[in-house]
Amino acid sequence: MINDQFAHHQPPAALGPGTRATIICNPRSGTHDVRASLPAALDVLRERGWQVDLQTTRQAGDTRQMAAIARDDHYDVVIVAGGDGSINEAATALALSDVALGVLPSGTANVWARQIGLPVPMALYPNQLIDAAQLLSSGVVRPIDLGRIDDRYFVLWSGIGFDAHIAARIEPRPPWVKRFGVVGYGWRAFWAAIKYRGTHMSVGVDDQYIKCRALMVLISNAQLYGGIARVAAEAILDDGLLDVSIFKGDSFFQAVGHIMLVLLRRGARAPEAIMLRGKHIRVDAQRKCYVHVDAEPMGYTPVDVDVVPKALRMLVPAAAPQELFSS
Repeated sequence: MINDQFAHHQPPAALGPGTRATIICNPRSGTHDVRASLPAALDVLRERGWQVDLQTTRQAGDTRQMAAIARDDHYDVVIVAGGDGSINEAATALALSDVALGVLPSGTANVWARQIGLPVPMALYPNQLIDAAQLLSSGVVRPIDLGRIDDRYFVLWSGIGFDAHIAARIEPRPPWVKRFGVVGYGWRAFWAAIKYRGTHMSVGVDDQYIKCRALMVLISNAQLYGGIARVAAEAILDDGLLDVSIFKGDSFFQAVGHIMLVLLRRGARAPEAIMLRGKHIRVDAQRKCYVHVDAEPMGYTPVDVDVVPKALRMLVPAAAPQELFSS
């Protein structure tokens, strides 16, 4: 059932025995096919008394379609076995519904999983999915905000300019690149980025307006970016606001400087970075710039971005960092 008001006053809640869950597995996510590792993880959920079924995607868009069917069939939770792209697809289908969304991390960056404290794939860690399933089975459901561009939602962030240019140049990645994980992504990203140049942008955040030559505008719902950097270190997942970071500049080397300052946690104090916060953001550019949502390319500027407060029920570990939430 679609319910625009379901989450406004709903406290975190656990999912108990009898929970109906569908697992949507993306076998092309991450560095290897996780289907052989999934049965043991699903047994963890069944031991908690959950009713679990498993579906496997075959092509882009399947996760969104399968999640929409689960929504219409009144499942309690959809769990994606995949990465941030799979989460984005499912979130778009489940937004403003009563169905919760969880993740068994098996992607490349797994930014959402790192943000909320779920174990991510690593070499010599055969029980990673089992441990993640245990945390989900004893986790809680929290309503979080989503960003929205037209009919697409994002859980983590939307980028305009530099990082969207990179995403558009290298996605979708062929399987042989995914096998190299972050290293393969980084190498291709470097070659896509080195010739990039900034452009004059106009950025409106509610009633504030900024005009400057910019490399990138990042609109964040979460704190973590790219798996390691806290670009929006004060972002809250359920405060009804999006955090906007405008990185001024022109060249790849200035972009590297921004990255280094962020990694040193000095991004907010850098003279070439502007940090704002708001509910509605509009970005236009002198030269059309790529746009992405959760690292998935989608169109060009101009773009209007809105926050949709507490639009998605997310299943997170009970011990997820409290600083991510307002209550």
